[in-house]
Amino acid sequence: MIISIIGAGSIGGAVARSLVKSRVAERIIASRRHVERIMDLKELGVLVTSDNRKAAEDADVIIICVKPKDVGSVIRETRDSIAGKLVISMAAAISLNFLEKMAPEAKFVRVMPNLAVLVQESFSAYSASRKLSEDERIIVEKVLGALGRFVEVPEEMMDIITALSGCAPGYLAFIVKALIDASVRTGLPEDIALKAAAQSMIGTGKLILEAGLSISEIIRMVATPGGVTEEILKRMERSGLAEKMGSALEAGVEKSNRIAESLNLIGSG
Repeated sequence: MIISIIGAGSIGGAVARSLVKSRVAERIIASRRHVERIMDLKELGVLVTSDNRKAAEDADVIIICVKPKDVGSVIRETRDSIAGKLVISMAAAISLNFLEKMAPEAKFVRVMPNLAVLVQESFSAYSASRKLSEDERIIVEKVLGALGRFVEVPEEMMDIITALSGCAPGYLAFIVKALIDASVRTGLPEDIALKAAAQSMIGTGKLILEAGLSISEIIRMVATPGGVTEEILKRMERSGLAEKMGSALEAGVEKSNRIAESLNLIGSG
């Protein structure tokens, strides 16, 4: 199997590196307008090019990692080359309907990864065209498995996924910074605070995903009566933090929906 990545920027380049490491494909091609910026991929055995059409033509599977506003031009440029092939779009807010209208002969999958693809710890949600065969679905999941964890969802959930996991590295980093700043103010060196907060996030994720603990179990196990954690949680409850975070997430869902509607409207025109 040959996989081409069109748009080998930060995310596309990370996808290429992850696929090299996982050995999912026999050959990987990466395209970028400024090909000199991806010569590090060439050293890993990736074939690099600035020719999107040729990259698509030579591949069995095409992964589109360009900005949402550039998806239309990439599809128009490669339409003949992707006919009948599996095409995975990682562009936020671009619907399957938009993609299928532009290239009805291709078989599309819409994916929402996140920045953690850089370290093969992405959470990726995907929605697939009904044209996909079971074998093609297996290929999609092999590709996404090389990037981290994944789940298939109905496409109408994609705006929620975008706000939740797609944006998560940004707002979780915001929360970590607030905790670090508070720790530094109370006397902890910044480098120790950073490591403590970051590792605690990793550890809590593993308690949920690997140890199988529920959120309530973790809270109960940590928040002993009269203890430090209980005091912190009480302060968080009094501040209305849960409601504020819920409101912020809802704003993200609404924004994602507006972006999707505008991009798909432009594309349909």
